[in-house]
Amino acid sequence: MRLVVLFLLIDLFCLRVGWLHAGPAGGKAVLFTEELAPVHFTQDNRQVGIATDIVRAIFREAGLQTEIQSYPWKRTYLTVLRTPGSFVYTINRTPERENLFQWIGPILNKRTYLYRLATRVDIRIDSPEDLKKYTTVAILGYALTGKLRKLGLSPAKELIITRNKKEQIQVFLKGRADLITGNEFTIASALAESGYSINDVVPVLLMNEKGYYLAANLSTDRNLVERLRIANIKIQQSGLVQKTIAKYMGRLPKPESICDTCWRP
Repeated sequence: MRLVVLFLLIDLFCLRVGWLHAGPAGGKAVLFTEELAPVHFTQDNRQVGIATDIVRAIFREAGLQTEIQSYPWKRTYLTVLRTPGSFVYTINRTPERENLFQWIGPILNKRTYLYRLATRVDIRIDSPEDLKKYTTVAILGYALTGKLRKLGLSPAKELIITRNKKEQIQVFLKGRADLITGNEFTIASALAESGYSINDVVPVLLMNEKGYYLAANLSTDRNLVERLRIANIKIQQSGLVQKTIAKYMGRLPKPESICDTCWRP
């Protein structure tokens, strides 16, 4: 009898956890992210950032409260894969990940490049083979890191893999890597924190221009996911995204040029 009661209590607990994760009326949706200023980061013990503000607005539009937890990217990614009803932002949508999540929609447009220091005029990229002449620093678990490996870069030779953006920018600025991955948001912020400017680097290779996504664990209620998709469309059309970008990026210098003609793989 005691075992039966124990199993019932366990079942009720699991249902309660799933209810909170799914985020119906009265509960909180649990979202996982990482430290990646100015897109999402911790400030005064609170999660803030361009994407964080947008995501909160999306959930409010859908009538839901949020609980946001921040971990290193690899842990965040695996946690959402294993946690029923949970959400992740920001994440790149790739063919390898397509069937692993429910995709709510792109929440923030971006262009991702490989950059060199402006002083490194000796670096020239005209083909995939040229990447093997240099060392690139990337971040563990990122889709772009996997893409670089598919292009033939080896962690034993041409690729340095770091745990986060802070480590990545330090490796690059210390001259241990010739190239660094980043987009117009993350590279500008990381450089500014280190006393540099966006105009101290030059984009040499456009890797992709797909948006940052909000996604859900596969078991998340599909009706809830659809509500969030509709909410995202409304937020994207409201002008809030542009205002949020200006809020966090307004004090950072604008790049002198964008590499629209960069070679891309």
